[in-house]
Amino acid sequence: MKYGKGRGIAIGDSDLKSIIDDNCLYIDKTEFIKHIIDCKSRVTLITRPRRFGKTLNMSTLNYFFNINEKENSYLFKDKKIMKEGEEYTSKQNAYPVIYVSMNGMSSPTYEKMLYSFKEVLYEVYLKHIYLLESKKIYEFEKEYINDILYSRISDNVLEMSIRKLSEMLYRHFRRKPILLLDEYDVPIQNAYVYGYYEEAIGFFKSFYGRTFKDNPNLERTVITGVSRVSKESIFSRSK
Repeated sequence: MKYGKGRGIAIGDSDLKSIIDDNCLYIDKTEFIKHIIDCKSRVTLITRPRRFGKTLNMSTLNYFFNINEKENSYLFKDKKIMKEGEEYTSKQNAYPVIYVSMNGMSSPTYEKMLYSFKEVLYEVYLKHIYLLESKKIYEFEKEYINDILYSRISDNVLEMSIRKLSEMLYRHFRRKPILLLDEYDVPIQNAYVYGYYEEAIGFFKSFYGRTFKDNPNLERTVITGVSRVSKESIFSRSK
């Protein structure tokens, strides 16, 4: 079905590129990028209800900041962010980006949750497979990358996976990466439903703590989810 001047509505599509390339109706919210750049906090948590456009905003941030998405810079032609001046436009495609989506992590047991998380890491590391050819990456780090890609990584080292990737990207590009973490609370909510909440919260509290806390290799982090952080924050490393 077409709307307006032959432009369709991309219902359920959260990828900026496909929306623009398919000439679908798009409401320009790219000024959101300016707010992220202006924010002084190293970690920004955005909580909104489901179907509120969080993933589309994360897709927009990825295409704008990602140094590996230069061929898609046209997506921002005539968009509001390009009128904000060089202070902002100079950051386009200027950073390595780690994009992690927890959206599909619905597992009935703790063991299957860990397996699902390994699949998430596979997708993340696959986007940076070029690191295997980098002369700035140590051989033991390349072995670590292959362990993730071939599902050989043990459960007890999963917590350091994103921190290690941020360190490698920083060394390779000589620029700190931006971390985009979408739907951070999905596996925790599912753990509560299926009855292994304590195990899951212990794992993710350690994972998020190691990823964000005192990580000198990250430029900044943007996180989305539905749940607000409680007083006992899961983003603090467990003792």
